[in-house]
Amino acid sequence: MRLIALLALVLGFSLAQPLTLGEQYLLRGYTGNAMGKVWAGALRFEGIEVVTNNSSICASMSGAAIASYLEARPTAQVATVALSTPDDVLRLVSFRQPALALIIGGQTDTETNYALTKAVLDEAAQRNYTGAIFIHVRTWGLGLVQRAAREDATIRRYLSGKNNLFAVLADGNAGEVRVVQASIDATSGDQRVAQVLGTQKMGEAWLALFRRSL
Repeated sequence: MRLIALLALVLGFSLAQPLTLGEQYLLRGYTGNAMGKVWAGALRFEGIEVVTNNSSICASMSGAAIASYLEARPTAQVATVALSTPDDVLRLVSFRQPALALIIGGQTDTETNYALTKAVLDEAAQRNYTGAIFIHVRTWGLGLVQRAAREDATIRRYLSGKNNLFAVLADGNAGEVRVVQASIDATSGDQRVAQVLGTQKMGEAWLALFRRSL
């Protein structure tokens, strides 16, 4: 162990300790705060429905994002739902707000997160939901939207025709988050960054937590 630590020091690396659950919440607080400001500012959402899973980590991010959004737009209409199974989508998600945010990650396993994401996107496609769809950094990073578009032609056609698909991405090397307009390829279903709409530098504490989470 001492040898590993010495090698890490020589090579300029640190042996980062895993985040505690409390630090996971704090990281999502920083990220959620930034996302809420993006919804209110750069993207100018006049109302939003936040769709998440039932994990405590995603709950902490959703709460932070909604609080930040409402601080900037106190009269905006906000709805939020926590999904446990794909069947919850029909029962809980209204698709009535001008924007829909997918905050799906946290402690929930990838296959469950994928099933939830696909169910939301399938229902949005069936309804031809015209509002903006916002994909949070973890949902994008896991490729959940891309996988749904690749595997389901209806979802692929729907998403590839949307010009109001957005995401926030984090770059630990550059120490910044980027707000992007995203796109889905009509043939392959691949997710792409169409254009970068804005950037924000991550504070030292936020960045340190983010890097340790990788």
